[in-house]
Amino acid sequence: MCGVFGIVSLEEVVPKIILGLYDIQHRGEQAAGIAVYDGKKINCYKERGLVTEVFNKKEIENLKGRFGLGHVLYSTIGDGKENFQPKILQPLLGNFRGEPFALVHNGNLIRLEKLREEAEEEGYKFQSKVSDTEAIVALLSISKEKDFLEALKKILPRLEGSFSLLILFRDKVIGVRDKHGIRPLCLGRDSNSFILASEESAFRTVGANFIREISPGEIVVLGEQGIEKRFIWAENPSLRLCIFEYVYFARPDSRIAGVRVASYREKAGNLVVQEHPTEGDFVCAIPESGEIYSHGLSETLKIPLKKAIFRNRYYAKRTFLTPRETDRKTLQRQKFYIIKEIVQGKKVVLTEDSIIRGNVSGEIVRMLREAGAKEVHLRVGSSPIRWPCFLGIDMVTKKELIAADLTEEEVAKIIGVDSLGYLSTEGMIKATGLPKESLCLGCFTGDYPISPENF
Repeated sequence: MCGVFGIVSLEEVVPKIILGLYDIQHRGEQAAGIAVYDGKKINCYKERGLVTEVFNKKEIENLKGRFGLGHVLYSTIGDGKENFQPKILQPLLGNFRGEPFALVHNGNLIRLEKLREEAEEEGYKFQSKVSDTEAIVALLSISKEKDFLEALKKILPRLEGSFSLLILFRDKVIGVRDKHGIRPLCLGRDSNSFILASEESAFRTVGANFIREISPGEIVVLGEQGIEKRFIWAENPSLRLCIFEYVYFARPDSRIAGVRVASYREKAGNLVVQEHPTEGDFVCAIPESGEIYSHGLSETLKIPLKKAIFRNRYYAKRTFLTPRETDRKTLQRQKFYIIKEIVQGKKVVLTEDSIIRGNVSGEIVRMLREAGAKEVHLRVGSSPIRWPCFLGIDMVTKKELIAADLTEEEVAKIIGVDSLGYLSTEGMIKATGLPKESLCLGCFTGDYPISPENF
């Protein structure tokens, strides 16, 4: 899972790319990068860290141009060691028939062995042994097609997995969405610019307006005059949007598949306590992932909503997006603090978006107990995650998922709550307002839009 931002404009684009990346920073916190075409060449700068850490005046003074891409990284590959090598940070640069291009990717590709072998046989030298994004760059770089767009059209049907791509070639920014639209991509504009980005939230600070979402299997080409071409590249495209976008990843003010993310979270909060009623003195959210869910719970249970758990405002990172080797339990102690007088002797109804490995919510529950909470009842705005994801979320094995082979009662005992209620899969679907057939529920049900066989 990453965030992508592409822009063509009548003015310098780097300031807007940086602002846009701020507004999709929640999609990736491990690295950030920008590539800009100045009319002759592509200049690129990328480094590990948050957008505020990576870009300052010195780093961006050589990035000039009216056509550009930006990327924030959430790595979903390897064991954490390869992930931080600068050579796989994005944008990635390639060469098509002697001309440079830059590419950014949100998603995850699978079964790339034959494609990588083909590129190596044609003389392409891979910088990374694990980067799925570089496989796309390699195929474009070795293409015999004379036209870049024709080369891209021939490559896309060979890619398996999820992908929203942005490509900078000459004075064009090309946006591509996979045939199932598993990862989001949308179009916006202001008076001087046209923009493609992972989420609508990327348009807020730059002052652009949302136009529409890119359709599954669609290519959009932006030039100085706006949309120059658009067409469906895929056969039989059909929406299978990752429901985890609503549960956790996307920002609440974004619309995805026409549904406001905040709407899902509030409805999920309503529904989970209809399915799992409980008593308590007040509802409290685990910041910030449980915040909007808590409003739905409070409204339905008709008990107060109180803020008893606070997040250190100077600790900005999302725990789930941290590298695998992170000690997440210790991180919670650094990140959160609890007001003892609010929880002492009380029955707390706690809200969370999801439980993946159990180490985050478990530590919060321990902190509440230490602060004197009498009871803790946890309600979760999604179903138990029992299956791995190979389409862009870093949970690639069943053994790391706490609910994979356990009952809800067993999970409750491990994390230390008095009761635990997950929203049913049917409730999740209802909260989106979308038909089941339009959603990827793979990590909840094991039913994926793309076969995981041999992955």
